[in-house]
Amino acid sequence: PPSENNTYLTRRIPLYTHTHLRISHTVKINFLAIDFDQTMIDIHTGGRWKESVSSLTAHLRPLFLHLIPIASSSNIRIAIVTFSPQTKHIREVLEYAFPPDVAERIPIRGNDGSWTYVGNGMKMGKQEHMASAAEELMAKKPLMMMMSGGGGKEDDDGGGGTIISKSTTLLIDDDPTNIKKSLKDGTRAVWLNPRDPLRLLDDIMRLK
Repeated sequence: PPSENNTYLTRRIPLYTHTHLRISHTVKINFLAIDFDQTMIDIHTGGRWKESVSSLTAHLRPLFLHLIPIASSSNIRIAIVTFSPQTKHIREVLEYAFPPDVAERIPIRGNDGSWTYVGNGMKMGKQEHMASAAEELMAKKPLMMMMSGGGGKEDDDGGGGTIISKSTTLLIDDDPTNIKKSLKDGTRAVWLNPRDPLRLLDDIMRLK
């Protein structure tokens, strides 16, 4: 596969724009939940990163340096969902890599003991991470969160708020187990192949 570098990505900017349009209009995705280790970054820290934030930021995949701002500017909600307890480092990476108006809108759910999910939804894999992040987004803006029930319409709620449901959520993760659990629970998910990360764009555009 082609190398994942900024020159190649620059040539694919129209594809990123097309992907975004498919997500928000045709595929009707309004919430992107993105794993961190080996997905957003090209290494696995094991939750034990001891070097500088700038060194960790250097491992961000250019794929997400382009995709996240495009999605954010189009009012697609974004969250980081990870098993890592180092959420402070992840927050600093977001603040280092993205403009404040992008970074500050991204909730992080990791295994740091700072949050709990008490809903009725599945608590395996990344399901409770996504549900909790959706609840935070709901509290910030007039959103309607339906990750627990899974049903409901997918348009505005009548009061200008956006409904986040399982069918409008997309998990991006390198772990096939998390992908399988998400799909089993009725939440859309796309596997990121660490050996061919740019294939993610094509896989998103194949969603129906």
